[in-house]
Amino acid sequence: MKTQFDTTTQEYIEIIHELQKNYHVARVKDIAEKRGVTRSSVSTALNLLKKKKLIVHENYGQVQLTQEGQRLGQELEKCHNTIKHFLIQILGVNANQAELDACKMEHYMSALTVKKLLKFVRLVEECPFGSPRCIDSFQEDV
Repeated sequence: MKTQFDTTTQEYIEIIHELQKNYHVARVKDIAEKRGVTRSSVSTALNLLKKKKLIVHENYGQVQLTQEGQRLGQELEKCHNTIKHFLIQILGVNANQAELDACKMEHYMSALTVKKLLKFVRLVEECPFGSPRCIDSFQEDV
């Protein structure tokens, strides 16, 4: 999803947000493991995130999202889930591929496009004119 933050920043915020959501804590070693980079690379990135006021982090301590970091993390999560849902439920993409594709797509879509995509998904799923048949028919033809 396009924001004022670059893709790398978004990816780090997304990882920290997910770690805090699932484990209530984000540590450098866990971030490095999820990102597939060294701890020193994470430390460098965290310093940049601190300058952008997206995290609070003391050396060798836990990483906490600021209010702005939390907002961005939630926005990215919503975007990711919307795209993934669309890929699986509407297009019939398998869950593993949808996860990979959503990770790539979310960083490049505008907030407006994501909102319209979510609105479209709701329309198709709630359509009283037989949307399940339409979706099934579409998925069979591909």
